[in-house]
Amino acid sequence: MYSSRSRSAPAPFYETVKQDICKKIADGVWQPHDRIPSEAELVAQYGFSRMTINRALRELTDEGWLVRLQGVGTFVAEPKRPVRAV
Repeated sequence: MYSSRSRSAPAPFYETVKQDICKKIADGVWQPHDRIPSEAELVAQYGFSRMTINRALRELTDEGWLVRLQGVGTFVAEPKRPVRAV
């Protein structure tokens, strides 16, 4: 089967940003409830477009890593606790 993407192709830029943010959370650089830099600050830090940064933040929010509050900022989410069966 033909794949349009070769195995050696680099990860998309938004994936690079996602991985870096996840690493900072996992390493304890950013703790739950910490406000992370704004989109504009992340654009300046990574040198990627605002759309790229926005996609990374949106996906991390959908995956439960971040919480975004319009007009307030983006924050590290509380870690999900496993639900125990009773």
